[in-house]
Amino acid sequence: METTHLYRTMADLADQGTPFVLATVIESVGSTPRKADSKMIVMADGRTVDTVGGGKVEAQVIVDAVEALKRGISEVKEYDLRPTGEHALGMVCGGHVKVFLEVHVPSDTLLIIGAGHIGQKLCPMAKALEFRVVVLDERAEYANADRFPLADRIVVGHPKDAADLVAIDDRTHIVIVTHGHIHDKDALRSVAGAGAGYLGMIGSRNKVKTVLGELLAEGVSADALARVKAPIGLDLGGHTPGEVSLSIMAQIVAERHGKGGSSGAAALSTAQATATGPVADEATADDAAAQAEVDATTGAAEDGLDW
Repeated sequence: METTHLYRTMADLADQGTPFVLATVIESVGSTPRKADSKMIVMADGRTVDTVGGGKVEAQVIVDAVEALKRGISEVKEYDLRPTGEHALGMVCGGHVKVFLEVHVPSDTLLIIGAGHIGQKLCPMAKALEFRVVVLDERAEYANADRFPLADRIVVGHPKDAADLVAIDDRTHIVIVTHGHIHDKDALRSVAGAGAGYLGMIGSRNKVKTVLGELLAEGVSADALARVKAPIGLDLGGHTPGEVSLSIMAQIVAERHGKGGSSGAAALSTAQATATGPVADEATADDAAAQAEVDATTGAAEDGLDW
């Protein structure tokens, strides 16, 4: 593979938030499969791009690269193509290879589902805290670089497809702040079981209870729903989009450091015990006043048309 193509692949993986190891031959002596500066990308599952020579050398490089990625530590490994010795691979070629395993682990990702006012405030806050930021919204007039100049990636797509459109793992922090409870529900249905490190949904306690109850009735795992931070954010007493966004980022930082806040377990328990009826769509004009309300125990504002 051409070096430029390899680097483009690395850039694409970084943009996608995919961890990988770049294995580079930094020394090659004697009879070896590839010479110095040969490169290969190794993924967490052992898949590779390009080669450092194949055979036993490459097989061991892959094993060592996957292990280095698990530890998150770059290192230099030595391989002797000999039957015996400290770095021997049981080969008879007689050469010696040094390979630099360069670990690339992307920053934690903040996935903002909803490109309204709160999403706009969250993006620069998250970047200041060194998060990789992905914004997802089905409205191209909202999800664009003019409104989110600092976002690492902008996805124009429906919240119901969030888990298919964005890679999610335990380093992904998801904030659901769409422009209506139907879209919030769609988003939560999609990502509830995706293994995110943090998952929060905006809304009043009544809305949260209703959405969780409906998803539970649809068969979404109760354990997954119980992990949802909803209503979202720490109680900082603020009402504005900026203040609500700050409360959300504060909760995410607290979670990262083992200082977890409230979850949706109480609301889920209530939803399990009581029948839930339909709630009015927060995107209607009648609910405009509710958009500025703050839940008394969480500091998180009700969602609405422009959130």
